[in-house]
Amino acid sequence: MRAAVIDLGTNTFNLLIAEKHNGTFYEIHRDKRSVKIGKDGIARGEISSDAYLRAIIAVKDYAEIAQQYQVQKIKAVATSAFRSTKNGIQLANEIKQIINTDVEIIDGQQEAEYIYYGIKAAVPLTEQNVLMLDIGGGSNELIIANKNTIHWKQSYALGISRLIDMFNPRDPLCPDDIKRISEYIKSNLTSFDEVLKQYRIDTLVGSSGSFDLLANMVHYKEKQKPIDTLKTFNILNVLQTIRLLDMLIISSYEQRKDMQGMDMTRIEMIPLAALFIRTILEYFHCKQIIHSAYAIKEGVWIKSFL
Repeated sequence: MRAAVIDLGTNTFNLLIAEKHNGTFYEIHRDKRSVKIGKDGIARGEISSDAYLRAIIAVKDYAEIAQQYQVQKIKAVATSAFRSTKNGIQLANEIKQIINTDVEIIDGQQEAEYIYYGIKAAVPLTEQNVLMLDIGGGSNELIIANKNTIHWKQSYALGISRLIDMFNPRDPLCPDDIKRISEYIKSNLTSFDEVLKQYRIDTLVGSSGSFDLLANMVHYKEKQKPIDTLKTFNILNVLQTIRLLDMLIISSYEQRKDMQGMDMTRIEMIPLAALFIRTILEYFHCKQIIHSAYAIKEGVWIKSFL
């Protein structure tokens, strides 16, 4: 059976078309669109009219692609921007009419669980617990888990679009911006601080757009070429990654534009994403950083169609 997952994220919409093969999924086609539905509205609890239109256009394209690939079933999930805005349900209903499939607006706990199954399919986990981090536009998910089970998971309304809308930071970030945003992040991570005392963690596994970009940039620094998109995971040099994070936090738009491996759709958001990752790294002694090429869409496909 050929099935598709449409991941309706706050910053990016993703389409994954795949078939079941030998107990796992065989990818047929994937697509991503930088719709930025959280831009200029999410902090006020609404999806702006421009963002609303971008979402409709992207989904109409996805409906056509699904038809071209003769997709038999579609599973659509919507995340933070849909669940936290007054017109999110209205947009979900319009999307339902386009794709002729219900749009499930999932809560943060379900989102974290799907992310876990996506990462589990990409990264060779062991009995040792790791910290999984998925950075989104509206929310960020933190998960402590191993190959067998999820021990703890939490979704925080600290997504990068949301932080940009709230703080309207300068470019480059000035020391006051960094201080204010970092303090706000930490003030909302008290539950994470407490739970870390219960688990021994020394590995960070990152997924989704910001980590895709980070992995690509680290690979350029080390190999002078883009990351291998056929690999499902990449082990990143910890010191190299931390240096890159620190550089991105204080970089200007013009400086980032010239950096090897930069994704122009994320050029405005990456300093705050880097600041969030750097803040998380302050909570534990990280010996290993792993990039997972799979995230929520793969997790949804696995749980829905395998």
